[in-house]
Amino acid sequence: MNETASPAVVIVGGGMAGGLLACLLAAADVPVTVLDAGPPPQSPEGDADLRVSAINMASRQLLAACDVWQKLDDQRIAPYTRMEVQDSDGAGQLVFTAADAGASDLGWIIENSNTVAALWARACELGVDWRCQTPVTDIRRGAHGWLVVPAAGDAIEASLLVGADGARSRVRAAAGIPAPVRDTGHRAIVASVGTSRAHEGCARQWFLPTGPVALLPLFGDGCHSSLVWSTTPAESERLMNLPADEFAAALAVASEHQLGDVVLASERQVFPIMNLHASDYVRDGLALIGDAAHVVHPLAGQGINLGMLDAGLLAEELLRARRRGPGLAHVSALKRYQRRRRGHNALMQASFIGLKGLFEHDQLPIRWLRNTGMRLVNDTPFVKKRFARAALGVEGDLPEAARQRTLA
Repeated sequence: MNETASPAVVIVGGGMAGGLLACLLAAADVPVTVLDAGPPPQSPEGDADLRVSAINMASRQLLAACDVWQKLDDQRIAPYTRMEVQDSDGAGQLVFTAADAGASDLGWIIENSNTVAALWARACELGVDWRCQTPVTDIRRGAHGWLVVPAAGDAIEASLLVGADGARSRVRAAAGIPAPVRDTGHRAIVASVGTSRAHEGCARQWFLPTGPVALLPLFGDGCHSSLVWSTTPAESERLMNLPADEFAAALAVASEHQLGDVVLASERQVFPIMNLHASDYVRDGLALIGDAAHVVHPLAGQGINLGMLDAGLLAEELLRARRRGPGLAHVSALKRYQRRRRGHNALMQASFIGLKGLFEHDQLPIRWLRNTGMRLVNDTPFVKKRFARAALGVEGDLPEAARQRTLA
């Protein structure tokens, strides 16, 4: 087995978190190799893809910092300026607007394939060695770093190995980092739907006793939305087995007919929802980002934003270590990255678990408490502004590249 010349960084996984890290580092002249098992990314065409993400301001800033945002197909981006969260079992409601946060938009609904295609295009411009259809067959410690063996080609020894390879991360397993998987008790049904009323740039969510239903605005005629319906396994099976018209009718009821009549505009797919959090994000010469480090419930739509912050802060710490002398992959940089991200991600995961549990209880005192709390937040401008800014992603420990100079 031969070994190729060692790049500074090898990233296993070419999704949004891994692609963003590659672009941020390559833009600072760091040699990067990306090994991805999937085919070359392609920009979406035609109807909207089923897999979309709600990108917040911090993530947008990171994408713009390495000239990726400019490469997105902007005709397939749906900005939203308003969020409505409702308790379908009571009178509680929260409404956030971009104006509450002093911004023009609260976020952007973008197909995952649109984002990955833009990342890939920019990475190629920056000279990243992005190898598609290249699964990894072995990972082990080498003489001077981590040795990565692709299915085809020579082994690569990297000064820093980054696992951006998802919840079943091979990099995490090779490093021996525990990451217990916890079933949330939910499955997510995703689809695209058409509605008789326009979404008007509003992201809506209803909390049912069996789980949250979200309708996220899609690009186009203003009457198409992306559905994420999180519910129990038994209910998801029942819903998936309904004829299309009956499923659409059930969704119209669940969404309280706020968008009028509903029709299915795509196939339905269902996915298990898990919680996962790695006990460590780093080892000597190795780091985890994105779903390889943590997986959260999609009820708040923050999973990819957490992964992009991982990429942004890891890049910041690596480049700081290079400037100051210890070297790009010095253990001090990796430990700083872990300190800045793991506690925050753990808090976010615990918050989502608590929120899910709170809305699953149907006892009258708990229903009264959550509805009263939602009304108090909604009627208190200062508190609502803080919630809106949190949704925008402009609070907390951010990498410099994600800091927003102006929100308008």
